[in-house]
Order: sequence, then structure tokens, then C-alpha cells
Amino acid sequence: MRFVLSHRETLEEIAADCLNQNRTAERYKGVEVEGVFPGEHPIVQFSTGGFGLVPSTGYCGFYYSESGRPAAYQNVDMELVPVSDDEWTWTDGTDNGGVTRRIDEHWFSYKAWF
Repeated sequence: MRFVLSHRETLEEIAADCLNQNRTAERYKGVEVEGVFPGEHPIVQFSTGGFGLVPSTGYCGFYYSESGRPAAYQNVDMELVPVSDDEWTWTDGTDNGGVTRRIDEHWFSYKAWF
């Protein structure tokens, strides 16, 4: 995503603040800073929007992974199935699922649907 690459320095500062519990921003240039989602490899998730109505809803955005490991939406404990070296999918066995793609070493985009 061009946005992440163009604003990487500031976004990494926001991610570091979130990971250090010093969250300083709720939004950055129209992007919602959702915060830290814990787990074995915590992520800081940013939302760029959503679409649809329940029961068919989707969300998209990007996240920072300090470990450089991909994650499912909100870092839920789901198996990620590799599609390529830079893309993974996940599902809970129903019509809920998502895709995550590597932007660079620590940044990933996501789309999730429910």
C-alpha cells in the first residue's frame, strides 16, 4: 500500500507508542488507529474502512507486526494458509475469512469478511 510506504516513519512511531502503552493518536490522516491486538506476536492494527451490512460485512486496513510475522484479522488465533511468499488466507470453516499481504518487512495489508 502506497499510504503505508509514504507515511512509514510516522506510522512506525504510532505503532511503537501503542506497543509501549503510550498510545498518542486515535486517527492519522483519516485512518483509524485500532491499537494493539495481543498474542504470541502482537500487532498494531489500522483500519481504512468497512463495507456491507450484517450478515455480510467486510473490513480492510493494514497492521504493523514487530516480529515481521503475518496475522489474521485482529490477531485471532487462526491458521494462515500461504498463497504465495507474500500472501496468506484464513477462515474459521464458515463463510468468515480473510487475506493478508506483506507490504514490507513489518507491514501487512488485510481484508476480512464475516
